[in-house]
Amino acid sequence: MTTSRDDAAFVESRRSRRESRATPERPRRRAATVVAWVVGVLGFAAMGSAVVFLAFAQQAGNVRGDLLSAQAKLSFVPQIVANGDINGLNQVSGEVLDLTEKADAGSSGPLWDLASSVPFVRENTAAVQELTGMTRDLTQRALPPTVALLTASDFSSLAIEGGGINLEPFRQAQGALPEITAAFDDAKAVTDGIDREGLLPVITDPLDQVAQLVDQAAPSLALVQKYLPSLLSAAGADGPRTYLVLFQNNAEIRATGGNPAASSVLVVDNGRMELKEQSDSMAFYADGLAGESFVDLPESTRALYPDTFTRYSQDYTFTPDFPTTASLFRALWERADGTRFDGVLSVDPVVLAHMLEVLGPVTLPDGEQITSENAVKVVLSDAYQRFGDLGDNGRSSDQFFAQVSSSVFSRLTSGQWNPIAMFDQLTRSANEQRINLWFADEQTQALVKEINLDGGLRADNTAATQLGIYLNDYSVGKLEYHLTTSVRATCDAGARTVTVALDMHNGITDDITNAYTLGFRNSSWGLPRTTMMLDTLFFAPPGATITALDPSDGDIPRLSRSGSENGNTGESRMVTLDKDANRTVSYTVQLPDGPLGPLQLRHTPTASDTAVSIDPSCGELFASAG
Repeated sequence: MTTSRDDAAFVESRRSRRESRATPERPRRRAATVVAWVVGVLGFAAMGSAVVFLAFAQQAGNVRGDLLSAQAKLSFVPQIVANGDINGLNQVSGEVLDLTEKADAGSSGPLWDLASSVPFVRENTAAVQELTGMTRDLTQRALPPTVALLTASDFSSLAIEGGGINLEPFRQAQGALPEITAAFDDAKAVTDGIDREGLLPVITDPLDQVAQLVDQAAPSLALVQKYLPSLLSAAGADGPRTYLVLFQNNAEIRATGGNPAASSVLVVDNGRMELKEQSDSMAFYADGLAGESFVDLPESTRALYPDTFTRYSQDYTFTPDFPTTASLFRALWERADGTRFDGVLSVDPVVLAHMLEVLGPVTLPDGEQITSENAVKVVLSDAYQRFGDLGDNGRSSDQFFAQVSSSVFSRLTSGQWNPIAMFDQLTRSANEQRINLWFADEQTQALVKEINLDGGLRADNTAATQLGIYLNDYSVGKLEYHLTTSVRATCDAGARTVTVALDMHNGITDDITNAYTLGFRNSSWGLPRTTMMLDTLFFAPPGATITALDPSDGDIPRLSRSGSENGNTGESRMVTLDKDANRTVSYTVQLPDGPLGPLQLRHTPTASDTAVSIDPSCGELFASAG
């Protein structure tokens, strides 16, 4: 019995020990099981999230690709329109619409709804959805009326028989523009309203490209819609218009180009253009040489220029204010013809050369061919070697200059040419400050002022803060064909000053010996006839003052002058430039207090291009030109 009781106690003791060991192990096993499940679930969740993310990323990449492809195709539309390619425009329109609809569909659905609830991601998804919807709507609204416009019009045949421009396509455009302009305006409102902060590059890249396209088109369309009626009227849609076309001769330099001895009177009637015969304008040319002034300018303006300024038409371009030049020619025509010009247009031989790149060569009556490569040299240098010693006071060379100019202009008004290519060349000429326009019609003049083709000195600094150095020939020769220049501006923002410098080089060669090119007045001042005598004008914007000039007194101090024009203070100094010499002239301006419009650096265009540079130090002083 004793042994049995001992055995039972032993068994009970072992059971107790087992139970005491087993009790804590069960929870640990259960915990391990739970952890395994949790890890598995999280693993599956991570894998699921990765799959979802990859799927969303793929969709976003597809949307981005579709948008970039649509933008690339849209960039070809202007050229297609210029070519009048209706089939091509229909094709591009369909392709762009397919791409934008595909992008729009790809930027919606459960994945995009999910992404829209995630911080940081939602800003990017919202931007993509706005951008895709805008691009689709723009395509649907703007391209169909453009196709309809091309179908109804023929922009590829702008020239009309006998000389002129067919106005019908522009009349058709007048009806279609409001719808197209509204579509681009709405698109611009969307792109401007998207907050780019926090957006990924994968989003901002297509956004910026589409926005750039819209930003370029929307203001231009609005401008055309606003002024197209006035432009049609200027082209004679409402009756004949008479214009003076000046061909400024850079070889005898003037503030806005050169001596305007060569000119033509142009009559435009319903797009048809006709250059009046030289004999019809003989009284006009004769009165321009009579030494009589027909406009009474303020004394402060006349004080800036030689006394021949308002008395001889070849000096009407002494001023850098082209509206003043236009008023002088308009008064002269009224005296000679009894009527008034409706506008004055000014170009130089470099503009003609740029135009010949589109028009092709022209052949003169004697068989000589004028091309884009030789036009400037033939007109501004070779002609004087050929005619300069005839002793007819330059009449033969001036007539040759006028013949070349008229021949190019006749080709323009009667030939076939690519309007987009021509627009590019005219834009190039305008950027080189070689085109100036003035119209009697206030609305048309407002347009040319808005696009900065009026050549006027600004009366305030709101739209632009103008500074400029201008040159007028004083030697009475054609030396400045050999003049090259560059102009630059630097600023001291703390002192609110700007310094403008003009670098010049006289590159005349020894083979130039004709009397008409070499300086007629030079011997009176004891100067070689190859030395340029340049009446140099320095202008400060309204409210500003000129604090320093170099040369301060000029090379011939008694020829210095001071005055003002249209509220712009001006100084004139005589500067000489010897053969093979380099020289820099400069001036410093103290700017007025208050905000200033973008810095506009003006200069006199020469027979070659003038490099213009504005130092970054000026960025703090002036509003951005953009």
